[in-house]
Amino acid sequence: MLKKSYEFFIVFLKSMIDEKIALAWSIILPLLLFFTINYSWFHTKPDVSKAVFYFASFWAFTIVLILFNGVGLTLTNFRELGILKSFVFLCGSKTPVIFGLVFSQIIFGIFCLALFTVTISLVFTYPILILFLTAACTYLVVLIPLFMLSLSVASLSVRASSAYTLVNILIFPATYLAVYRGESSNFFINTLYNLNPVEYVFNFSVFIYSILTNNLHSISNQLYLLFISLVYIAIGTIAWSRIKITSTIRRT
Repeated sequence: MLKKSYEFFIVFLKSMIDEKIALAWSIILPLLLFFTINYSWFHTKPDVSKAVFYFASFWAFTIVLILFNGVGLTLTNFRELGILKSFVFLCGSKTPVIFGLVFSQIIFGIFCLALFTVTISLVFTYPILILFLTAACTYLVVLIPLFMLSLSVASLSVRASSAYTLVNILIFPATYLAVYRGESSNFFINTLYNLNPVEYVFNFSVFIYSILTNNLHSISNQLYLLFISLVYIAIGTIAWSRIKITSTIRRT
């Protein structure tokens, strides 16, 4: 299975490199948004301990967008086009296809995060190494839970175009809520907020930065991140078995 997964990884990686517009957009969009929103930093910038919260919001936006587009939505598109059925026919299982997608998104995600973090750090003279390590560690830690959660999209019987539109529209209010929402004393509402994948990655980024800078006061307050990780993995486990290789929307 590993050999087949590697072969799919190479195919998907070459495909991403060939799609230069999509590649450029995934890299340029976060940078454009960051410079637009934080234009005042060219006059007065916050210190790194405060700036990391801004970095974390964009890391979260980028990571969720990459994994949902690169895994869940790509599988939905493959199924609708009949590609997934052909791949499964060739290798006998959808598992190598999914793993190949995940491996390719690891490379793509690290590349995008590195370019974003290094660019912003150079422009505003922030420490590159600690910020990049925070971004990379965050991505690797949340990779499995988020990839599993993204499978819930692939398990739905919807058109790929509808799924793409819905996910890519919802990412913006999800990011806004993760960064700007106020505190709530209601346990149920707080739980719903915490299940937001963008907030999940945002909180993990801040948590990992605190560890790397030896500024972590208590780990007990972060145990809910482990709970959310398990919830995402459980959702993905259920979704995995429900992913059909042929479309129920159009004939393939």
